[in-house]
Amino acid sequence: MPNIHNLEPGDASAEVRALYTDFQRRMGFPAPPNFIKVQGHSVAAASGSWGLVQNTLVGGVLPRTLKEMLFSAISADRNCQYCEAAHLACCRMLGVSEEDLAQLSENIDSLDPPKTRAIIRFGLKCARDPQSLTSEDFSNLRGLGLTESEIMELISMSALAVYANIVADATKVENDEMFSQL
Repeated sequence: MPNIHNLEPGDASAEVRALYTDFQRRMGFPAPPNFIKVQGHSVAAASGSWGLVQNTLVGGVLPRTLKEMLFSAISADRNCQYCEAAHLACCRMLGVSEEDLAQLSENIDSLDPPKTRAIIRFGLKCARDPQSLTSEDFSNLRGLGLTESEIMELISMSALAVYANIVADATKVENDEMFSQL
């Protein structure tokens, strides 16, 4: 049972309904997801979350597919069932193979290409223990051709996934049926 119930669009203010619509449209979902509806009780929380998602996940330089894969891997690692289901669905929408999706939670070391594997490993390390990142970790990313901007975006994506995991787990937001259909 959720700790905070969803604020459905019909019960939300015009400002919150507009936010739901923008979230749904930009993410490519058929409906606003429970993750944003549970936050609808607070315009500040919902707007802040949507700002992070649209600027870090949807926008930016790194491909959204890669960022969704990272989000899925971090969510699996942190055992956030809601975020893992949501971002696996996003990966499917973006054309990631079922084999690659399975590897995100079961065996990162078999993920190809090596650049993708290295980026996801870095993101997982950042999400688990950011203080353990070393100069060598950053040099490895630069050696793969990542720019400072892309590395910063990767760090921000890792932080966003952890943030979203906390929101989803603390509220006990329920999985959306649409995720199993995407």
